[in-house]
Amino acid sequence: MPVVFTEEMAELIKDTVRAHMRTRNSTESSNGQRGTPAVPSHWAICNADISGPSDGVTAPTTGEVEILTRNRNSNALERSDRKKTLTHRYEGIDLVKDMLIRIKHINGEWMLEAADCEALGSPPA
Repeated sequence: MPVVFTEEMAELIKDTVRAHMRTRNSTESSNGQRGTPAVPSHWAICNADISGPSDGVTAPTTGEVEILTRNRNSNALERSDRKKTLTHRYEGIDLVKDMLIRIKHINGEWMLEAADCEALGSPPA
């Protein structure tokens, strides 16, 4: 027996979609964009020099970084032994060993969010 599409079914579908969109749009990311879930970022330190790529779109460079964690007692950043491979797409930025950076995991890659101007004078042990 064929199903007959009714006005009641159409209204139910519209109400369901509206409710979903209200729920989806109620999330707000750290940059203020509605409907986009916030992506956490992490403090990290470069384990070696990572040169800026010659073409960040088609040939990014990569390098190993280590996530830093905050010591709850001293508030200092400490090495975590959690290493990640950074995909570096910013052509005008060279990262040096022991440089303090912030990274985010977006679209399947760890990307640079922020970088200090030079290596830390006293990197975490």
